[in-house]
Amino acid sequence: MYVTDGGLVLSPTDLVGHLECPHLTTLNREVAEGRRARPRADDPGADVVRRRGDEHEAAILAEMSAAHRVVEIPRGTGPADAEDRTLAAMKDGADRIFQATFFDGRWRGHADFLIRNDDRSSELGPWSYDIADTKLARHVKAAALLQMAVYAQRLEQLQGVPPQTLTVILGDRQQVAVPYVDVAAYARHAMRQYGQWLADPLPTYPLRVSHCAICPWKDQCAEQWHTDDDLVLVPFLRRDQRDSLRAAGITTVDQLAAATPAELDTVTRVGGSSRRKLATQARLQVGARSQQLPPYELVTPIEARRGLALLPAPDDGDLFLDLEGDPFFGDHGLEYLWGVSDVHDGFVSWWAHDPQAERRAFEHVVDHLMAAWQARPGMHVYHYAPYEPSRLKGLSQRYGTRVDEVDALLRGERLVDLYAVVKQGLLVGTESYSIKALERFYSPDGRAGAAVKDAGSSIVEYERWLADHDQQILDDIEAYNRDDCISTRQLRDWLEDRRAEAVEAGHAVPRPALGDGQDDYLKERDPDLVALEERLLAGVPADPDSRTPDQRARALLAGLLEWHRREARAEWWEYFRLRWLSSAELVDDVSPLGGLSDPQLLRTELRSGVWRYSMPVQDCRIRVGERVDHAEQEGRSSIVVGLDLERGHVDLKRSLANEHPHPDGVLKVGPIPSKVQETAICRVGSWIADHGFDADGPFRGVRDLLSGASPRLGDGVRLRLDGESGSDALRRVAPALDGALPVQGPPGAGKTYSGSHAVIELLRAGKTVGITALSHRVITNLLDAVMAADAVGVGGGVVRAVQKADDGNGSRHPSVLVTNSNDQVEAAIATGAVNLVAGTGWLFARPDIHVDVLVVDEAGQFSLANTVAAGAAAQSVILLGDPRQLPQPAKGIHPDGAGLSALDHVLGEHDTVPPERGLFLDTTWRMHPDVCAPVSELSYDSLLVPRSGMENQRVGGSDELAGAGVRWVPVAHAGCSVRSDAEVAVVSDLVASLTGRTWTAADGSARVLGPADILVVAPYNAQVGQLLGVLDGRARVGTVDKFQGQEAPVVIVSLTTSSAADAPRGVDFVANRNRLNVAVSRARSLAVLVGSPALLSAPVRSLDQVQGVNTLCRLVEYATGRVAAG
Repeated sequence: MYVTDGGLVLSPTDLVGHLECPHLTTLNREVAEGRRARPRADDPGADVVRRRGDEHEAAILAEMSAAHRVVEIPRGTGPADAEDRTLAAMKDGADRIFQATFFDGRWRGHADFLIRNDDRSSELGPWSYDIADTKLARHVKAAALLQMAVYAQRLEQLQGVPPQTLTVILGDRQQVAVPYVDVAAYARHAMRQYGQWLADPLPTYPLRVSHCAICPWKDQCAEQWHTDDDLVLVPFLRRDQRDSLRAAGITTVDQLAAATPAELDTVTRVGGSSRRKLATQARLQVGARSQQLPPYELVTPIEARRGLALLPAPDDGDLFLDLEGDPFFGDHGLEYLWGVSDVHDGFVSWWAHDPQAERRAFEHVVDHLMAAWQARPGMHVYHYAPYEPSRLKGLSQRYGTRVDEVDALLRGERLVDLYAVVKQGLLVGTESYSIKALERFYSPDGRAGAAVKDAGSSIVEYERWLADHDQQILDDIEAYNRDDCISTRQLRDWLEDRRAEAVEAGHAVPRPALGDGQDDYLKERDPDLVALEERLLAGVPADPDSRTPDQRARALLAGLLEWHRREARAEWWEYFRLRWLSSAELVDDVSPLGGLSDPQLLRTELRSGVWRYSMPVQDCRIRVGERVDHAEQEGRSSIVVGLDLERGHVDLKRSLANEHPHPDGVLKVGPIPSKVQETAICRVGSWIADHGFDADGPFRGVRDLLSGASPRLGDGVRLRLDGESGSDALRRVAPALDGALPVQGPPGAGKTYSGSHAVIELLRAGKTVGITALSHRVITNLLDAVMAADAVGVGGGVVRAVQKADDGNGSRHPSVLVTNSNDQVEAAIATGAVNLVAGTGWLFARPDIHVDVLVVDEAGQFSLANTVAAGAAAQSVILLGDPRQLPQPAKGIHPDGAGLSALDHVLGEHDTVPPERGLFLDTTWRMHPDVCAPVSELSYDSLLVPRSGMENQRVGGSDELAGAGVRWVPVAHAGCSVRSDAEVAVVSDLVASLTGRTWTAADGSARVLGPADILVVAPYNAQVGQLLGVLDGRARVGTVDKFQGQEAPVVIVSLTTSSAADAPRGVDFVANRNRLNVAVSRARSLAVLVGSPALLSAPVRSLDQVQGVNTLCRLVEYATGRVAAG
């Protein structure tokens, strides 16, 4: 940002900074206008990164110059002249343009490269240009995409068409191309809002955001916080809590510390226990201002396995672990230094400068920990914060090594997080609970003279070493790491003193149970599986880029062999994490249920009772019919027979025995055994290891799926005829299939109709068919559709069906045999009594289940591993689904490619299935063209179109809600997380306005809109509960997950969250491309988005977040008439 005679000149970097922190714009503008001095630049790390970036750019330029005609634009001639030279090079058709300059008098930017695109013409001629930038990072950052999208605005003006792609050339030379349409709307909105803000700037204040860590103004802002005694100085104080306190007149730390109970009670939007805890924290901080050492208080009463009760008995074999990691290295970052010290401060370390060395270092560390545990069964490994166990888990699964050892360390509870001990057990009068802040108590001068002071400077110094290879840099980093390990030991000792203090004060502080020896937790890998993995990987290069297609498929299959074990471990790790959360913490978690209270006996069933428990409105992943374990009650469980998350109650069937106390929280039981699936995958893998992917023989469908082969059809059968619908093509080619056929069915495209009729055609051709999916509900839905098609004569009574399902989960069709016996299903197949078999993946993974064709429904949510396991029962597989709707619920970390769903594996980086790989059902029978258009553009490469007649679907009236399409109703609010009363009021008014209007259907018929015709969707159950209460039956209300597969003339979406900072699961849950796609595409005529305008300008970090917020911005453009070309 700088000032010329024409006013402010802006750069994309200014825009990125403004999205992160408007106060940054205020400060930079004051510098540009001469009202403030620029902060002193003293960042050697930034200089290193800048130099390495220049070197990377120069290397890419040299490579391009060797293969293409490159025109370089000189930078010293002024921006207007440089843009003229850029345009001249574009008109001349240069292959590459280096340092292309864009300047419209207001925005100035320099793209590293313009890349000529001969597949798209423009006003320049039969070519156009796309944008590419070089970045040192090993993964795509949102800021880089936004920067290029700003350039693209001007490039579109110069060449008459927008670019197709924005390409980031990463530090490892990988090129990642992102469709411009995935960023464009977000960039347009951000630029427009930024311009409006600059024209009429609002007062700003330096709030704490993630950008503070790298901001040149951070010292000045910190000084202002202390001058103002601002509440931002209170640890763990959220922004919405700060806003609520300030609204109540409590604006400083001192005022919070002095607040009376009555004054605190006026802050109703902050929970009572949180108010008291924050006030105590503030009081301790104020007390620290007049003391040499900050005061602290013990959190009492001390609960088992919380706070100081997490400390095991000290042991001479205890170890202290600390890692140094660089998040900018490679696709997954790099843990470049692993340090371990012992109780005598003996220190050992392992360095890693590349992924192969990282794997070796990881293995050495795990072996070191396991050997210490074997030698001293009472030892533990101490660390500070969850980073270390997270990396141990992630690396064990990514590299497929030491998985059992890490699992044993976790289940044996050898790892002790001292941060959890501090956070749960103490209140300390410091502005931070970092280990550096706590060192004031036990080692105030321990780091005097250290060259590396904190984790951030460790990363900077390591980046500097990557450029300079100065051994002293590594020595300084290692000294810092050793200091961290020793500090962890000293902190453990200090906490032991606090525990003794609590005991002396009369508090019971139980130690955690010691547990069993490591042999009770350690399970060796199956030697047969290890041998199979070695056979599959024989001759496969370690470098993925060096592999042939066959080798890539073999490596992928090898990665699937232990998919279920990795998933199960992740579930067990999560299970044990949840078991010891407090009831309040269970409420805040998205998986379990917490806060159960006021049990009421509804009825008795034999020796069990069904009890209804009240609970706070919350989100969870528990479903009716599931058995759940009681939190903090070993061996106790119940069955969920009723659950109303929106109204806040759950019905549990449990023992009537008096000695069993009522639970205050429940969680899912451990994972379901999956041995049958693991064995099925090994069966496929063993055959492929012997015969390869292309040989004649069994498992053709899953072999072709893994290898990426196109669908194999009979002689002369084309996958799709000219002018043929996807649905007709599926019915025609299904009987000729000998392999894998992916079928992508977008919203309203008749996936279930097409699939059911294809099954009928298969049965008529004499094939035996299987139907499977992730849930009984989905299986039964497709099975019932097949039975309906058979009943109306399409199949002529050809179906003889059996379904493996529990009572209540199966089809109710009288002609379907529903059984819970695997043997009965196998016998029915063997005798030819049935030709259609329906069941979960467990059924089809059994070795004695065989069908000709397996149909996998909702294959966008069905893992590739489960598809291979179930597909072992069939010669061919048909995959029905849509990965652009709700994704598969995977939990583990898997080797590249092994963690995808079956259809995600097929689509890769595409939004729609490539025409040579499968069928795309391109006609929606649901959406009006004005609803379909944004859905098609944002999720389906603009290939999805409405059938004729959909344009007739309209809502009556003469106001802004009349007609069809997308509408945007902005509602300004602040501090709302999972509930917004302001949006509830607006939604209520919208429902009232829509109810009773005439709605015209596609066939021209009309009816009055009633409660069944309006869907109201919200992301959180707390908001759903509020909507249910206020709407009182005037509309159908639920989450996106509840309404997938349903439709209505009108859909209203309440986004709920005020801003990205308020989103409890991140902005990528609220503004999520897939979830928005599902929500909007439920609408036949009208989709109304209700939300905070601040969400449209949310700062983003990842590509997924960019695409999500961009989707929201593009929908708003459609709603407000700003429908520029993609």
